[in-house]
Amino acid sequence: MEHPASPSKLFALALSEWLLVLPATLLLGTAVLRQLQPRQFEPARTSWMIFEWTTTNISHAGAALLFLGLPGVAVVAGCAALLLLWRGSETLRQDVRAAVASLRRHLAVAILGTGTLLAGAILAAVLVHILTD
Repeated sequence: MEHPASPSKLFALALSEWLLVLPATLLLGTAVLRQLQPRQFEPARTSWMIFEWTTTNISHAGAALLFLGLPGVAVVAGCAALLLLWRGSETLRQDVRAAVASLRRHLAVAILGTGTLLAGAILAAVLVHILTD
């Protein structure tokens, strides 16, 4: 007997998970972005300002909450929701089995595609580095 969650509840949970990890994502992205260019150039300058504000205004407990607590809540809530969905929906299980079977059949294409995307990302990062130095 299937009792799928309503799409609006699933969307609300998905959105809340993204909001839970947003602060850590933004602060970690800022920490990385400040290292890409010298401090006097944008966007590194703004990133340095945000990073310095963060290090002076967020306590160790606040940092633990931002980087461990909120993502931890997102992981636990997400795993619980996925487990409930997995147990309650035969359609979901069939769709996942079909996706895994398709991935197995086309594993070489998946590896080729991910390798190509990774190579493109590395090339873009190197070009940005060369052009900004």
